[in-house]
Parts: sequence; C-alpha cells; structure tokens
Amino acid sequence: MEQEPKLEWEGMTTATLTNTTPDQAWSLMKNFTGLDKILPAVQTCYKVEGVDGEPGCVRYAAGKVPGPGGEELFVWAKERLIEIDPVNRFYRYEVVESNVGFRRYFGRLGAKEGGGGGGGGDGGGGCVIEWSYAADPIEGWTKEEFEVFLEGGLEAMARRIEEIFKG
Repeated sequence: MEQEPKLEWEGMTTATLTNTTPDQAWSLMKNFTGLDKILPAVQTCYKVEGVDGEPGCVRYAAGKVPGPGGEELFVWAKERLIEIDPVNRFYRYEVVESNVGFRRYFGRLGAKEGGGGGGGGDGGGGCVIEWSYAADPIEGWTKEEFEVFLEGGLEAMARRIEEIFKG
C-alpha cells in the first residue's frame, strides 16, 4: 500500500459509534460517490469520471459548511479515489480541484472495531470511524481550524450512520 507524501499538516480524528458495527458503518462509507448520504453538510455528490468505487474514480462533492471564524461557506471539491480496501474497511482519496484553497490534500476514511457498544437487539456492537489527512496548509485556515472542521464533520457522519441503523 502506497502512503501519502509527507506534508506540513497531518492529523486524524475519530468518532465512536456505540450501536453500529464496523461492517454496517463501512456498508455506507464505502460508497465513494454517496458522501451526501452520510455527511450532512454535503448537499450533492456524484461521479464525474471513472468507474464508481474503483481507484481513479473522481467525485464532485459540494455543500455549505462552517468556515474559519464561523461564517457559512459554500465549498466544492473534485476528489479522486486512490485506493479502496474492503477487508480493512477504508479508502484513500486526494483532492484534485476545489474552491477551498487546497494545494495538495490526501484523506483516508475508514471504520474499525471498537467503541464498546451495547449489543441491543438491532445488531449493535460499536465501532470507531476515522478520518485522517495529509495536506499542505490551506489558504485562509489554520491547522487548528481545519481540524475542528474535520472533527465536526466526522461527528455529524457518526450521528447520521447511527440514525440509519437505528431503524
């Protein structure tokens, strides 16, 4: 597996889902062009080129998000799928074009065992979802502001996934 290049900003955020298994979370997360189904800030997401779910596929994703200083921003990005690993439940991608100020950005989104979770009758069990990144500094953002942005996005994704499997 090839790694992202060493860039100035690197980090990872995690969110715990207490009633969703890693396989359940991954069943939604693996849909590279379905980000709008699990990340509430994304209002639209669709395939621009390539074969959906295969490396080389490019998606367009757009929505309104809180920006640095709290103002709402309309952001969009075209992102290329680099690798997808269904056994280990993650995919890696890179931003190829955006209005956000990215120069180089590589992300990894995945689900793994953990989270404890109270089994409940609906297949719970818990998992942890992760969003890691390596990026050049982003114009108009501090690293701390960007990390708060990612943390909020991942927490919203975790809540959405749990809602879907609450059923």
